[in-house]
Amino acid sequence: MAEKTAKIETAAKADAKAAPKTEAKAAPAAAANGAAKFDLNSLNTLAVVSLATAVTGFGAVAAIITGHISLAQIKKSGQSGRGLAIAGVIVGYAVVALWVLGGIASIAYKLRYGFGYGDVMPMDGFGTRMDGFGNGMMGQID
Repeated sequence: MAEKTAKIETAAKADAKAAPKTEAKAAPAAAANGAAKFDLNSLNTLAVVSLATAVTGFGAVAAIITGHISLAQIKKSGQSGRGLAIAGVIVGYAVVALWVLGGIASIAYKLRYGFGYGDVMPMDGFGTRMDGFGNGMMGQID
């Protein structure tokens, strides 16, 4: 019985010694195959926040701010997530640019067609304006 226990312990020790060697050999092979594991603990959180807020569109300004802060943090600490931060900053600036272009287009449209409501197109769809009490379905009201 003691011999079996000793053999089992010896085999376990041999396996424990061999395991790091096989893992060390497997790591370069996994990296070569593109199956390397990513360490999420080294990912900069603000980089993720930057991209997430940029995608929503409403948080474009927050995406720009958090993206620039995360790029500075990544540069100092060497964390990962630089691509996410850059994507968040780019998308944030693109959304802000669309806001500006939309505002310019809106102002140009209002300058061209007027600022009033109902001045350009009839509101009731029959070629008459809805001025209050005009000619309606019941005839003219005097």
